[in-house]
Amino acid sequence: MRKKEYGKKVISIILAASMIFSLTACGGGKVQDTQGTVAVQETEAAQQTEAAQDSETATQTETPAAKYSVTEENGNKELTMTRQPEASYWFPAQLLEWSAADDEDLIFNVSTVPLAKRADINSLEMVNATQNKDTKILAISIMNGSTSGNSPHGLNKAEANAFSYWQYVDTLVYWGGSSGEGLIVAPSPDVVDAGHKNGVKVIGRVFMPQAAHGGKIEWLDDLLQKKDDGSYPVADKLIEVAKTYGFDGWFINQETEGADEAPLTKEHADLMQGFLSYYKEKAPELELVYYDSMTVDGEMDWQNALTDKNVSYLKTEDGADVADSMFLNFWWTTDKLAPDELLKASAELAAEKQIDPYDLYAGIDLQSNGYDTPIKWNLFTAWRVQHRQFLYQYAAAHGRDKQVHI
Repeated sequence: MRKKEYGKKVISIILAASMIFSLTACGGGKVQDTQGTVAVQETEAAQQTEAAQDSETATQTETPAAKYSVTEENGNKELTMTRQPEASYWFPAQLLEWSAADDEDLIFNVSTVPLAKRADINSLEMVNATQNKDTKILAISIMNGSTSGNSPHGLNKAEANAFSYWQYVDTLVYWGGSSGEGLIVAPSPDVVDAGHKNGVKVIGRVFMPQAAHGGKIEWLDDLLQKKDDGSYPVADKLIEVAKTYGFDGWFINQETEGADEAPLTKEHADLMQGFLSYYKEKAPELELVYYDSMTVDGEMDWQNALTDKNVSYLKTEDGADVADSMFLNFWWTTDKLAPDELLKASAELAAEKQIDPYDLYAGIDLQSNGYDTPIKWNLFTAWRVQHRQFLYQYAAAHGRDKQVHI
């Protein structure tokens, strides 16, 4: 028995040495004192093997909770991110330089799982009378702790959001972006694959931050630049990235207000409307969600509803479609604004403009105050009852199933 244990130690030492030689050979300028490093690793490997064998009997008697803990290598950067492919993110000018042919990490960032077909919604049973089968849920989820340094297929460290509510959502926004790392964030393929397996679309985020968070009007200008032929180069790149990587579209989050010397203007708003229209014309199959922030007058003024100041980001005055949907800001449920019944007003304007009310997402902020954030659910549901007739009429006019569930 002792001879067999000794053999295991020798094999462990040889494997550890081989791994270190391989890693240092790939590390370019980091190959320093290789023999010394291997010697240390040999000693540590032997000690760890002895310790593991000595405690084998004790481990068998430990509780299950004791067996599952964060291991030592969890904090070792050499074993987490160094020399590994990275999930993609860019500033607008950097995105213009991106090409699939030159993307060294391309093979790792492509989702290979097709979008699964979900169960027919009319075949599902409602558990209570308050449910509505036509309501859609858009989850905005922070999947990683930062914009940069994320592996396309996970790392051996406990720093990821393993999203587990796929059956309850229709679309997931891969939340990220920062002024110090990058503003345009493509969802990593592990998240896209998981979403697609459950029939959930996964979209990336385009983030133009406020000045307080490092936002610059130059970045917005880069995003919205328009060529003489009417094309928007960054929109073309957003389409190319989504189609190449295999995810389902983008969430446009424009909150840059500019500064006194270079303020936000109506021209920015006009360009944004053109940008969105151009995107949908070029890629109607890709999702496009616009955040209720910049008004059509070029002001940073969150409406918390569909209003005359933002409706043109969904439909132009002549009735042409722009973005697919709008994410309404969170404050409709606050004590100050609740008496205004902003969701009811949004449904009324949607009816007037022939916009599907289910293309309006009522924002609920569960980040700043956590899971116990107070929500006035009566405001969320009341408009459905009061506008029942409109919903039936809309369904009939647009070829939807006449059995609209309200």
